Amino acid sequence: MNRTTRLTLCLMIICFAMISIAWTPWGTIYESARDERSIAQQADDKRISLDVKGKMANLDSEKALQVHAYCFMNIVYLVGAIDDVKFRDFAVKTARGIKGVKKVIKHFVKESDTTAADLEIASKVRALLIADGDLSATQIETEVMNGEVVMVGMVRSKADAMLAIKVAREVGGVRKVTSYMVPTK
Repeated sequence: MNRTTRLTLCLMIICFAMISIAWTPWGTIYESARDERSIAQQADDKRISLDVKGKMANLDSEKALQVHAYCFMNIVYLVGAIDDVKFRDFAVKTARGIKGVKKVIKHFVKESDTTAADLEIASKVRALLIADGDLSATQIETEVMNGEVVMVGMVRSKADAMLAIKVAREVGGVRKVTSYMVPTK
């Protein structure tokens, strides 16, 4: 195994370990404590994103896997690689119809067959964000589609958002970085 392959494998293992921790009660407690939103706001945002995801899955569970729904401060971010315009429109209309939603931001790209490369990029970006002690990386969601990194979430400042973007751009294979990160200050 060459050095690059070992490094990639290590980064992926670290990323999966961190994701596994996030799904435990300790991960939830840590995320809530690090979150700039109130517990009530976090709960409302989670309710909204789950409502959107559930309604998309009820219509078409396979297509629902292609669209990720995030919610921060009652703003829904729909991110996905999907060509089906009717499903995209359904997702947007559904999100707008959920009680409490202030705004819907959509970021859709064409479907492609770059899943393996995108997963590798995503794991590298995630590992580097976690490794950077200056960032609260648990509040930054990243999706990679066709080599484009889309970042959504809450950050402490514009400087944190710029640092996260810089980190993502340094990863090999990244064509573009789009940020929907919201600074709290």
